Amino acid sequence: MLRFLWPILMMFGPQLGPRIVKFVRALYRLHRDSRVNLLIKLLIPLALVYAVFPVDLVRDRIPYGLGRYDDLIILGLAVWLFWNLCPRAVVREHMGDPPPPRPEDEDPDSVVDGQARPTDESDDQRGS
Repeated sequence: MLRFLWPILMMFGPQLGPRIVKFVRALYRLHRDSRVNLLIKLLIPLALVYAVFPVDLVRDRIPYGLGRYDDLIILGLAVWLFWNLCPRAVVREHMGDPPPPRPEDEDPDSVVDGQARPTDESDDQRGS
């Protein structure tokens, strides 16, 4: 079996290796970022605890390998959920992607300059 996987690994390894390293680094940085919700951060540690815990929810005797690979499935789902529930701007920042273009950068002539100041509702009632 390894004899068949080796050429595939050699073909896709140089392309996938840096991407996997970048993804794992981004996961680590997202996990340590204070802008990510604590409940979202608990997904991966809980999946790791489930993988280490000796009692499985899915028995090993279930056919098609679901029982044997349920730990990997749960861990994969936890990583996928963590990645998709993190704020998009924070994910982009940790992946090193540029921010999305702003309308004023594309067409500066269509932007109207102005000023704003915060007001209280009590100011609005006094003026009437």
